[in-house]
Amino acid sequence: MANRRKQFRLSSDRAREIIELAEGIADDYFPATKIDPSEIAMERRIGFKFNHYRDEFDGVLEHKNGKFFIYINLDRVEYSESPRARFTFCHELGHYFIDEHRLALESGRTPSHGSKAEFESWNPVEVEADLFASSLLMPTDRFQKRLKKLPVGWAAIDALCREFGTSRTSTAIRYATLTDKPMAVIKWNTDGYSWKWLSSGFFDASLRKTIESTDSIIQGSATTKALSGQPVPACGYFQSGTVASAWFPFISYGSARNAILVEQAKPIGKFGVLTLLYPGEDLLPSSIH
Repeated sequence: MANRRKQFRLSSDRAREIIELAEGIADDYFPATKIDPSEIAMERRIGFKFNHYRDEFDGVLEHKNGKFFIYINLDRVEYSESPRARFTFCHELGHYFIDEHRLALESGRTPSHGSKAEFESWNPVEVEADLFASSLLMPTDRFQKRLKKLPVGWAAIDALCREFGTSRTSTAIRYATLTDKPMAVIKWNTDGYSWKWLSSGFFDASLRKTIESTDSIIQGSATTKALSGQPVPACGYFQSGTVASAWFPFISYGSARNAILVEQAKPIGKFGVLTLLYPGEDLLPSSIH
């Protein structure tokens, strides 16, 4: 059965406020180098510990005896320098630096809670911390500067992951958020559909509602191959051609808007599969560019 949790989105003003906060911290601490969340924590005298806590949470920010402490779960993030660990660390720093989150912990109004980071929760507080983490690790100007020099698709995202020390999930979302090209990112997990993220190029073309069931995916496509556990090609992802009507149910097969798309699907271990959809540049009508 597909996972149909409602995807929460922040208001543009609130999102801008959090992005400016995170990017200001990135510029203050690491103006020209990759972000190291442990250095930020030490500078702010926030204690932290990596340990095994089974599958309970990715990270926790705790306030006790006037001090803050971050716990990061190695059973979920694998090792202390992994991209997911770095994102989780920055997510918990978000709970600290976002005033409303920190003050709620300090006052006791909100007890410490385990977070599932990297866009696994649509609780507004978690969405804000995820946005903070993404913006701290991948500041807009730096990310866009590199993005413009790279091709479209997973090859670009993988290169950005290496440069910024970030996971495929967070980097793919950042890519879709900041690119000026049409791009859709769709996440599938063991329950089926999880969420989607559309670039402004797709959104402005009114290509917004996608299929939300694995049963609706065309058999033999890149995504079905990734979901079925077939051996992954050397490039790290599956690729196939597709059409807009296969993914956007309000477009009919015979419509002039039924553009040819590239479909790339990458398995991301126990966290599922990420599908990218984007136009084949020379094959599309001008209405989708």
